Formats: sequence, structure tokens, C-alpha cells
Amino acid sequence: MAFFEQLGKRLTDAGQNVAHQTKNLADVTQLNSAISEKEKKILQLFSNIGQLYYEMHKHDPSAENYEIIEEINSIYAEITQNREKIKQIKGVMKCTNCGADVAANAVFCNVCGSKIVQKINVVNENMSGRYCSICHAAIAEDDLFCNNCGAKIETN
Repeated sequence: MAFFEQLGKRLTDAGQNVAHQTKNLADVTQLNSAISEKEKKILQLFSNIGQLYYEMHKHDPSAENYEIIEEINSIYAEITQNREKIKQIKGVMKCTNCGADVAANAVFCNVCGSKIVQKINVVNENMSGRYCSICHAAIAEDDLFCNNCGAKIETN
């Protein structure tokens, strides 16, 4: 019987040891998770400080690390250019009154109802050399009507 009692005690001790190690592992995991969350928060705060510094000094050439600020300005300019290209591809533009996206050929804004002032489409690469006699927009060689104002194109 002593054998079974010793075996039972060893099993009980082993079980308690495993339970203790499991609890320790859970505690360590929880603490590591808390550390990770705090590190993420610190990175976010560092990012906020950098963004605030940038906003305060984006037009100040005497600012420390201005070359980094210039690089950020340049990247923002590229983003703006790419957004404008996307609008051109999609055939949309911004309403000058409310800023909503409207079709490039819209006469009125579908959000605020303001009249859309169409920009004259003067293209430097106008190979045909033809321009609308009404609005002076560039015209392709095979166009029969102006894409900007809709006027019929007189052929010579």
C-alpha cells in the first residue's frame, strides 16, 4: 500500500507543479501582452510628437532636421498629384463651393447645387493645333464637337 500512497503523492505533487507552472506561464503571457500594448502606445505618442513638430515647422527652413520636413513635404506633394490624376482618370473634380466630388462635365453640384465653373481644357500637347472657337479648349483632330462646351466644330 505504501507504494500506491507514494505514487499518489508524486502524482499530486506533479499536478500541483504543472498547475503552478501553467499559472506562471499565464502570468508571464499577460505581462508580456501588457508590455506590448504599452510599447504600441509609446510608438503612437512618438508619432504624435513627430506629427505635431512637423505641423509647427513645415514652413520653417531654420527648423532642426528640415531636410526630413522637406522630404515629407515632397511626399505630400506627390500624393496630391496622384490624387488629382485619379480624379482625372475617374472623370471627377471637386466642387469649388462645398468640396464634394462631382462629374468633370457636371453643370451643377449634386450635393450643394452650386453652378460648376468648367475649367478650359487647354492642352500643351494638342497635336492637332485646333481649338474651339467658342471656349478655346483644345480639340482633337477628329472631334466634331467640343468636349468642353459642346459647340459644333467648323471644318475647313
